[in-house]
Amino acid sequence: MPSERSGPATLLFGVLCAATFGFAVGAVWMVPQMMFGRALPALVLPAGWVLGVVVRRWLRFQGLTGALLAAGATLLAAAYTACLVAAATIAGMMGMGLGDTISDAGPGMLLALARLAQGPGDYALAGAGALLAALVAFPLRSRRGGALQKP
Repeated sequence: MPSERSGPATLLFGVLCAATFGFAVGAVWMVPQMMFGRALPALVLPAGWVLGVVVRRWLRFQGLTGALLAAGATLLAAAYTACLVAAATIAGMMGMGLGDTISDAGPGMLLALARLAQGPGDYALAGAGALLAALVAFPLRSRRGGALQKP
């Protein structure tokens, strides 16, 4: 399985899938933030754990490649969530729909507003979530032979 994964096409597909899962986790992460009406940066830790499991178990990328994919997907999810929260805040203040706000503001403005809303603690938590995702995606030595295995 991991030995079958090689080549630039496989890596490109893995990057695309990891980015897609990162966007999906970011969108799900936005829901509790909107429910509580405030930023919840600590949710990057469970998001990182989920993305680490996804990269290792579903995408089947392990080692350094899997760790980098999981960490990148976690950072992408954190940035996407910050942009979505900025768009939702603008939409609420202006009385517009979320889709209209996202299309009118554009990615540059949403990234700038998301960057302004982040503090040093948010960046530290995002780094910790990315590190957790990398550790979960990186395989540990599996123990062979145990009491539960048949002879």
